[in-house]
Amino acid sequence: MIDKLAIVLAALVLLASSALADPYVAYLEGVEAEEIDDGDTPLIEIRMYGIDAPEKAQLCERANGVCYKCGQRSKWVLSGLLTDEATYRFTGESTYGRPVATIFLNQLNINLEMVRLGHAIVYESFLDDDQKAEYLAIQQEAKDKKRGIWQGKFIEPAKWRKGERLACEQN
Repeated sequence: MIDKLAIVLAALVLLASSALADPYVAYLEGVEAEEIDDGDTPLIEIRMYGIDAPEKAQLCERANGVCYKCGQRSKWVLSGLLTDEATYRFTGESTYGRPVATIFLNQLNINLEMVRLGHAIVYESFLDDDQKAEYLAIQQEAKDKKRGIWQGKFIEPAKWRKGERLACEQN
């Protein structure tokens, strides 16, 4: 019994010492600062895990046929959700040269909230299978309730980046 207790204690000491030796939660390699705020504050862009939102210049069409700046609206909604108390959980992956993270505010998953509000779509190819069902169910709810971009027509952001446009954007 004492031998087992000694082994458990030794394992705990080893785990604690290795945790103390490396206090980092995530590593971001190959990430270039977009801007330097001051001597100890490089600003980096991140990609939000599992979602894709309209681009800044992208337009969407409401059910009544009127086009609106859905990319700007999506940016505005995200800025309203984020505070300085947000927590960024990095996946350790990188897309488009930017680290990928899920953002939380308390227990609220901001990435998923953007989908729920209809200001982002699910980026299925970047989601783990275990999360895909949850994200797609939330997206279906946004579609059914015609929230955000689901109120009318839009081009998926990935297709928009490749040059596909709505008729109202061709003027």
